[in-house]
Amino acid sequence: MRILLSFLLLMGVFVSHGQITAEKSAHDFGDLYPNATTYVDIEFTNKTDKKHYLLTVDKPRDVYYIFSSKVLLPDSAITIRFKINDGRRGKFSHDIDLYFSDSNNPISVKLTGNVKEVSANPLTACPDFNSSPPTSTTSYEFAITIKVIDSLTREPIHRAKVSLVQNNRLVAAYYTNRDGIVHKEVPMGYYLIATQEETYYDNYKEAYLNFQRNYVEVELQQPIVEAEPDIIVMNEPEEEQESEIVITFTEKEPIVEEEPIIEEEEVVEIPTPVIEVPVYIDTTALADLPDSVFDIGHFKLNNITFILDVSSSMNSVGKLELLKLSMTELVKVLRDDDLITILKYSSTVDVVVEGMHGKDKEEITERVAELRTSSSTAGGDAIEEAYRMNRQVYSGDRNNIVIMITDGAFNSGSKEYLQTIASNYEKRGVIFSVVGIKTSTYINDHMRGIVEQGGGDFIEIRTVEDAQTKIINEIKRTSFRGR
Repeated sequence: MRILLSFLLLMGVFVSHGQITAEKSAHDFGDLYPNATTYVDIEFTNKTDKKHYLLTVDKPRDVYYIFSSKVLLPDSAITIRFKINDGRRGKFSHDIDLYFSDSNNPISVKLTGNVKEVSANPLTACPDFNSSPPTSTTSYEFAITIKVIDSLTREPIHRAKVSLVQNNRLVAAYYTNRDGIVHKEVPMGYYLIATQEETYYDNYKEAYLNFQRNYVEVELQQPIVEAEPDIIVMNEPEEEQESEIVITFTEKEPIVEEEPIIEEEEVVEIPTPVIEVPVYIDTTALADLPDSVFDIGHFKLNNITFILDVSSSMNSVGKLELLKLSMTELVKVLRDDDLITILKYSSTVDVVVEGMHGKDKEEITERVAELRTSSSTAGGDAIEEAYRMNRQVYSGDRNNIVIMITDGAFNSGSKEYLQTIASNYEKRGVIFSVVGIKTSTYINDHMRGIVEQGGGDFIEIRTVEDAQTKIINEIKRTSFRGR
């Protein structure tokens, strides 16, 4: 090659200052996994008024290329496609020198990246120009690869369900192929990746996915079956190690003087529009009704007050995202005249939504999406405030219910919530239910005791499917006219 270049230089083909420019001098492929794009197009422009030629390309053996033309007409461009070999794992850095007839100096291009996982069928030739790579790493849609493996054997898991949750909405759900892989195009952004397979424990990951960060590996762990039951029973009280004290019942006895709820005297029911309610004569059981049925003939209108735990303990293993998803799914099915109030609590109690109607779905959903975690948990105070707000829109004709969604622990605030729960259920029929987000068996037992005071249920949410259905089912159960 050097002999050829020397000959061309002597013949006067090269000029001293090159006028051919490259669109870019470097490209980083980032982390590469199976099915990732392993080629890039770079444009070279002739800025002179003379015809020039691509003479030769000096490259490593792991780089392949094709070109749209070797002739650069005046004030025109050609495209050269470079492809790297992804058949070997590890980081790479390839320097490529391109010689054109306008200069004796090459134009240099550097290709870098890291092959994290070798492709099953590495391509050894550069694809033709009918295949176009992404033009920008900021493309809204991009390909991601999610691989699900056994935590011990490192073997791929076939038919594992992978759910992608973003902005408190389920974006999509897929099943892994025989190689344990899901490869799909999704919008860039921050995701909760919920993975489950019936013979394994569920696993959750949170990640920001974009063109450069497009691979996630999820490990699933099988339940331990050998000689473990005794150990689990002995250690069960230590499962909750969040340095927060679980709700207990010991506060019930001291609360005698609070028996009459003083605020009760000054509560004035806010008039609600008169709504024609069909006489309930259908004897069909709730379980026999189609899921799509949520009409006023079968179900009372609702006055729902939510108490949402946004303390620091909720900022782990997808708890907050499952909370948001469950709320979003419920809002979708609310009828226009259903009423909803939402409180959030950590170290303080704050109002998120106050007495809004089911028709305001978009605004309610946006406010839920903005929830963030912080600090400790004033759960007792939140319960007291929730009942105060529930009474403001109370109606004997409605299904009046307070629902707390929590991971089951709080360590500060009022200790009078049990009396409040029991009193409101006995006098007004206001139901109190608790939704446990990924709670332990130890906490679940305590929660079931608490909901007995308010005539409600304890509901576990551990998966995306639970978040999509269980709160809706509780609202239907409690508002069913044939109950």
